[in-house]
Amino acid sequence: MRMCFAAALLATVSLASVAQAQARFEVVLAPGPLAADAEQGHLDVTLKLSGVDAPAGRPVLTLPVVIANTATVATTLQNLRATDAAGEVPLTFKDDPVAIAYARHWIPGRAVKGDLTVSYRAPIDNTPPKRGSGPPYQLRTEGGGLSGVGNTFILIPEGKQAYDVSLRWDLKQLPGAAATSSYGDGDVSLGVGPAGRLMSTVFMAGPMHRYPQVPKGGFSAVWLGTPPFEPGPVMDWTQQLHSWMIKFFRDPSEPPYRVFLRYNPINAGGGAALTNSFLTTYGKTGSGEALKGTLAHEMIHTWTAVDGPGQWFGEGNAVFYQALLPMRAGLITPDDYLADINETARRYYSNPLNDTPNDQIAPRFWEDTRVRVLPYDRGAMYFAVLDGQIRKASGGKRSVDDLVLEMVERERRGQTTGEADWLALLDKELGAAGAKIHADMLKGALMLPEADGFGPCFTRTTGKVRRFELGFEPKSLVGDVKTIRDLQPGSEAAKAGLRNGDVVTYSQALDGVQGDPDRQLILQITRDGKTFPISYLPRADEVEIYQWKRVPGVPDTACGRGA
Repeated sequence: MRMCFAAALLATVSLASVAQAQARFEVVLAPGPLAADAEQGHLDVTLKLSGVDAPAGRPVLTLPVVIANTATVATTLQNLRATDAAGEVPLTFKDDPVAIAYARHWIPGRAVKGDLTVSYRAPIDNTPPKRGSGPPYQLRTEGGGLSGVGNTFILIPEGKQAYDVSLRWDLKQLPGAAATSSYGDGDVSLGVGPAGRLMSTVFMAGPMHRYPQVPKGGFSAVWLGTPPFEPGPVMDWTQQLHSWMIKFFRDPSEPPYRVFLRYNPINAGGGAALTNSFLTTYGKTGSGEALKGTLAHEMIHTWTAVDGPGQWFGEGNAVFYQALLPMRAGLITPDDYLADINETARRYYSNPLNDTPNDQIAPRFWEDTRVRVLPYDRGAMYFAVLDGQIRKASGGKRSVDDLVLEMVERERRGQTTGEADWLALLDKELGAAGAKIHADMLKGALMLPEADGFGPCFTRTTGKVRRFELGFEPKSLVGDVKTIRDLQPGSEAAKAGLRNGDVVTYSQALDGVQGDPDRQLILQITRDGKTFPISYLPRADEVEIYQWKRVPGVPDTACGRGA
């Protein structure tokens, strides 16, 4: 018994030592004063790290300079100061080589040991970003408050060490304000894990509006200011869909899911899926109805954004399901679903670059909208092809749902979810034919579902549409300064008066313009010291495309197969 007591005592001491040794990372956010109509402001950030042991010259903190074509505060932050028990810690920085995404690293001028406190001011400026389209990550002011994603303003510790991470708010300069994040309202503890969790966290503070006023389950929505529509109805719709998806994806719990809604001057209607949450945006005009597809798409990522396969999987199945699941849930009509199918099909089959191999997409992702949409459009058609083949091979007993749900379940069990795992599932269903479809998709072969590939309510047909064409080198629109080059004579851009050497800005999402054959592109041109707008329809020759239409006589109740 004495030996048992001694062992227990030793275990207790060991556990206490481990607990004592656990490094901590506390983030304190203090918004500055903000008027309801403020377009600029600041957020003071204080970072407190324990257990630091860094020699002089080894980086201790990092933040992207550019992430997903979005600039951060890495180059604009102010009043950076670091201290430890020995006093001031001088910091210098070093940037990675400039690339589509690269980071800045802060380096101490002397050794640092123990507790380290770092403070700085993150400026906020609502001026539309110079780089153009990108996810809505940047800090913004709105309605007397602010919001943003951690990957644009929170410096995090270098390395892969686990930290006991906590978040604190100081709202003294925002009287009457509340604060929230992807992890919950007010001050929260994230527990032990990577500090990088904060990079995919949404933060919001100010006079917030909520739906529902008192959350009853895992779903809630928050926003600042006054959108051009009443958010309540679309958030009620989203809450119903969230509850339905929990059952579809066989989730044993009700995962927390928070929608952050905010204004976006350059890519209204777009959004980003983040930890336990989704950040969606609206423009000066618009409706809640227009957000439903985006909300459904991003919510699907809550379950299917498994680690490993690639964008063709995560974005492809999200597009495949973004209208199918709401239709099965009874939240949209079969005609709404058909419109969604045809929008994806129109953009994919008219895309002159739809044969771009999968391994060429990432390096060209932000250079050309026609390449950027391929994981979405081709990926969705790939899932539709597989669905049709699996249903036929199984006599209607199985579908692509079964494979996606198995990948979700593997992630839940902590098992691998890579491309090899997906191919193994395909092999069980389709044998060599499944591997060939997959290889063809990766090579850039056309993914064409069969006539009844979207169920008995719809059949394939053809149509015509003018293909998307900017009329100049697409890379002209990349970077802080966008200068038109390689203008095509006779193009709609040239006819509208655009010239080589024009410096341009724009506030539209090119992916959306590409998808709408009637939508004009509006560019603000700077030429010879004068700024003026040029608008034109960015289209070229007419091409034949595949579309789907309703089959007469088939009732709506037959359309949501697999429900």
